[in-house]
Amino acid sequence: MSEPRRDRQAAIDQSLRFSEMRYRRLFESAQDGILILNAETSEIEDANPFLIDIIGYSHEELVGKSLWDIGAFRDTKLNQDAFIELQTNRYIRYSDLPLERKDGQLIYVEFISNVYDCDGIEVIQCNIRDNSKRHFLEVDLLATTRTLKFLSESNVALLRSTTETILLNEYCRIAVETGGYLMAWVGLADSGPERCVRPIAHYGHNDGYLALGQFTSAETERGQGPTGRAIRSGEVQFCADIATDPTMLPWRAAASQRGYQSNIAIPLKLPNGTIACLSLYSASRDSWSIPERKLLQEVADDISFGIRAIRTEIEKVQYQLNLRDSLEQTIQVIADTIDQRDSYTAGHQRRVANLSSAIALEMGLAPSFIHGLHLAATIHDLGKIGIPLEILVKPRRLSENEFNLIKEHAMIGFNILKAISFPWPIAKIIQQHHERIDGSGYPLGLTGDALLLESKILAVADVVEAMASPRPYRAALGIEAAMSEIAAHRGTTFDAAVVDACLRIFREQGYKIEDTL
Repeated sequence: MSEPRRDRQAAIDQSLRFSEMRYRRLFESAQDGILILNAETSEIEDANPFLIDIIGYSHEELVGKSLWDIGAFRDTKLNQDAFIELQTNRYIRYSDLPLERKDGQLIYVEFISNVYDCDGIEVIQCNIRDNSKRHFLEVDLLATTRTLKFLSESNVALLRSTTETILLNEYCRIAVETGGYLMAWVGLADSGPERCVRPIAHYGHNDGYLALGQFTSAETERGQGPTGRAIRSGEVQFCADIATDPTMLPWRAAASQRGYQSNIAIPLKLPNGTIACLSLYSASRDSWSIPERKLLQEVADDISFGIRAIRTEIEKVQYQLNLRDSLEQTIQVIADTIDQRDSYTAGHQRRVANLSSAIALEMGLAPSFIHGLHLAATIHDLGKIGIPLEILVKPRRLSENEFNLIKEHAMIGFNILKAISFPWPIAKIIQQHHERIDGSGYPLGLTGDALLLESKILAVADVVEAMASPRPYRAALGIEAAMSEIAAHRGTTFDAAVVDACLRIFREQGYKIEDTL
């Protein structure tokens, strides 16, 4: 080989070694899990340190095995189907795939796989990102909105119920039909030596389960389940997985036959000093998030208060006030969860709520009106729970299809809240906050007087805050740009009186957009 050819080959070899070293550094230091598989045999050929840390299996435990042989990738059929699809389409993506760490902890990941040629051998590269925090925030949000509906319908149940039995059965019905649980029952604790827990109300898929249960609050084997523990401790107790929880052994077979997979029990303190318990059964394994447990405890307190309210008309009025407070607290939980899910717009809803209230106050509107507007504005972007997070935080302008998907959030929010009975038209305000008085808005293209005044105010506040604050795809445009925008569209897309009030509070009163509660 001539000297020039040897030099060229040496340069090529050096470049290849450099590329391989650079790839290896990237592979080893990546902050996402990376798994390399043989595309023909499905055997794992390599795994980077980040993936090993995520799932808890060592490099030696992974290499040489098929993906579905590893306990972490618990859904064997899903992985086998995915492997077949990869061989056909050469790409696959899951946004919320459950994986089980070696220590048994369940995590949720974004899973992207693609096939490519590597030195004549086709390999599959799987990129795995731990999205557990986002997943559990979304679960919390769904649980919170579910409990919010539960609280809302409870008020109607109280007003309609004439006896304690009717009230308790109504709560059980609401838990099943609105809360989405398979079965709900209320048991009354006996003060006798055996401390039996006697069912006094139930609803849902029972199929003889309660008759077989032999529940007790005594310190015996049948008193160690969530119901017995809740009555003894006076605190919410739960079982995340009936199939594996040893305290559920006496009921496991009967529960499994009826599709019960998890259970939560909430103690009730009745007016005469006796203790009862509301027990709920779910068709899925459920970790019962802290917000949901807290809100279900509020439901239990409402039941206890409701029973007293049946006996005393004065307490019925107080109950309604307490329920209203519970609804408002739940709205704040929803708002906080939305903020945690989307860090780029964290605080956006609070700032819009504060600005909406300031505009309404400047317009001389009643305190009750302003209060309802503030609550609606606090969760006006609730519907974004139905929009993929990668679109919400995309660091560039959205495509037409992506923007059309974003536009669905107003209707999604409306659908979540429409069945909840508030003293204010919360759901409609949220549905209309992107409507414009000339019909150019969405989702319904409403015009003029067809829009609620609250929605007209919220629309202006939302635009001003959005322009004045930074977004993933641009820097903040500033208050003056926002003022010019609403002034230019005064009386066309935005209500004139609302725009005038907004301009006054900024230009004459020196209003500042702040992230305060």
